[in-house]
Amino acid sequence: MTITLVCGSHRKNSQSLKVTKFLASILDKNGIETNIIDLGNKPLPVWDPGMWEKDSEIKKFWIGYSKGIAESDAFIFITPEYAGMASPALKNFFLYLTGGDISHKPGLIITVSSGMGGSYPNAELRMSSYKNTRIVYIPDHVIVRHVESILNAETPESKDDEYIRNRLTYVCKVLIEYAKAFTLIRSSGVIDIKTYPFGL
Repeated sequence: MTITLVCGSHRKNSQSLKVTKFLASILDKNGIETNIIDLGNKPLPVWDPGMWEKDSEIKKFWIGYSKGIAESDAFIFITPEYAGMASPALKNFFLYLTGGDISHKPGLIITVSSGMGGSYPNAELRMSSYKNTRIVYIPDHVIVRHVESILNAETPESKDDEYIRNRLTYVCKVLIEYAKAFTLIRSSGVIDIKTYPFGL
């Protein structure tokens, strides 16, 4: 099983990347192969309609960039809150995806805040990123608040640090079980993305 983690921060070596690496370590301990896409260190160009053309330069670029995405069994999207919104880099990433890339696969949303925020990106992604991608977000999500003060050492340094580590471990285990279950849906023969490529 492979799970792709998409770090949506625009910054290099961001706090979101710190959270992403911690999540990857949890998955690794559970025997899951991970694929990390860091939009801060490996940014995507702004999407343009050339993606609809078979032999365009941007289409060729995406084919190389997206290696491993379609083969993944589940996804974790990690986004900071920018002005009450999910990061533009992550929203741009969703524009590149086609119906077959992540459709009918479980997704977990992790939002990151330096303060007490972080709830709006979760609501935004649940509302607008699933339509054509057909990602299926699991009910659980985690908001990592006061991120600078946690996940900085091998062991927890506070009760809040311990709590968020335990919560992240829990949701990763839940996601793994969803990934196992969703293989039955995709292999059932009822999914028809060719006839119905777009959501309503």
